[in-house]
Amino acid sequence: MQSTKAKIVDAAIATFIRYGARKTAMTDIADAAGVSRQTLYDQFGNKNELIEAAISRNTDLVLGRIKQRLADAQTLADQLDIYLTETVVRTFERLQTSEDVEDLISGHNERGRAAITVSHGRHREAVVKLLSPHQCQISQTGQSVTQLAGFLVRTAMGLKHCESRRELNNMLASLKTAVLLAASPELAKPK
Repeated sequence: MQSTKAKIVDAAIATFIRYGARKTAMTDIADAAGVSRQTLYDQFGNKNELIEAAISRNTDLVLGRIKQRLADAQTLADQLDIYLTETVVRTFERLQTSEDVEDLISGHNERGRAAITVSHGRHREAVVKLLSPHQCQISQTGQSVTQLAGFLVRTAMGLKHCESRRELNNMLASLKTAVLLAASPELAKPK
């Protein structure tokens, strides 16, 4: 059974995605979670705390799906497809339903932006694990695994601004190829 706090955070994520944090009132979240305003405020003192919790929870969910799906991935190309699909494609699709995409992408305020920075750090750590087996080849390009992981995450997260799914797919293909070329040139060759 889901805890009240988790139920509220999940409702906040859905409500923020639909309306944007700026347009979402605490009563909207309480209604979506099926709790009273008092219960909401007992769990979270203000909307900023909920924004931080929503970003952290969303990161947990995304990284959890990635970890689960990576168990079946045989190649770095497959692993990158999983990572990029779960982080970029799913987010892009969810953002298409939002009334205030820019508010969501920006993190809404300083605390939200700080939470996004923490989230990106967690993503970078996950990508470092993916790329570590290719450390020798990556170092021959003059980069470290951490640098390449940082490039991948920063670029991938910026793709939320694409105007169409077609543009997104083209950008993701280029990003994947760039990473594969750095990790192992033979991996970038089409099958």
